[in-house]
Amino acid sequence: MFDHRYQLASVLLLDPQSSMRHSTRTALLNIGFGEVEAVSDHETFLKKAKSGNFDLVIGDARSGGGDTCKLVRQIRHNELGRNPFVNVIVTLWDASPDHVQSIIDSGADDLISRPMSAKQISERIGGLVRSRKPFIVTGSYIGPERRTIVRGLTVGSHMVVPNSLQAKVENRPDLDATPENISAALGAVNSRKISIYTEQFLRFSSQILILSNEKEQLEQRRVLILEMKQMNKDLEKRISGTEFSHVGALCGALDDLLNRILRSGDMLQEQEKELLMQIPFAIHKGCQELRDSAGLAFDIRDLSAEIKKVGTSGS
Repeated sequence: MFDHRYQLASVLLLDPQSSMRHSTRTALLNIGFGEVEAVSDHETFLKKAKSGNFDLVIGDARSGGGDTCKLVRQIRHNELGRNPFVNVIVTLWDASPDHVQSIIDSGADDLISRPMSAKQISERIGGLVRSRKPFIVTGSYIGPERRTIVRGLTVGSHMVVPNSLQAKVENRPDLDATPENISAALGAVNSRKISIYTEQFLRFSSQILILSNEKEQLEQRRVLILEMKQMNKDLEKRISGTEFSHVGALCGALDDLLNRILRSGDMLQEQEKELLMQIPFAIHKGCQELRDSAGLAFDIRDLSAEIKKVGTSGS
């Protein structure tokens, strides 16, 4: 079972149960991993994730002291750790449909039901090396392509992201999670997020405009506005410091308008209706160029080949 090719690869393992943590760590070392950091609680996991570079993260879903699915989402949204594209496996004892769906929605690459054998671990890790699923981006999700999540998305939306585990095992430095490769992949994620938000602004504003003043529909309006506010805040952050930063003024105007409508809780005034059409359209138009590029497939292998070509021509 020992494969020397894994010697350069490292794992961060989270499991609160001592015996399970020990057996999983032993299985990983027997596969050939050169470093396996095994922790029992979320606080220690957070410290390790922030300070270390890992090629694989394995976390048990029932870990005490925190929410493992939340940790995975934070990793994928670049809020935790140094590499949002790190391979992630979640293990679970409760295989109920809702629990499984929560893990899938977090952005994990794979999940394994417990109890699990050393052979299962080895096979799943091998799958991440040989045939990891491409990533996709939606309004709330960043992670491997799942059929239930990506209905309606085209192949052009796929992203082949850095895979440091494959890079080390197969000696493929072009796939490694270098700062340059991570930055390029995050740029593609950013473009897609902005594209999604600007499209959703148009759809949400249209929905708000056709809602009546009845109590039930006013609640629907409130929910839509709160979601628009959240997307608008993230959009403003994503365009800050880019060539589209001028759109930030429109984001500010949209936030003011949405706050005004929330406070009134009444029938929309004519001016509010007009602005609710004009501002999202102006934001949409302001990000047109970026939205056009967001539909292109992203493949880290193509980027690495281009960098290599430029380096060769310049020598």
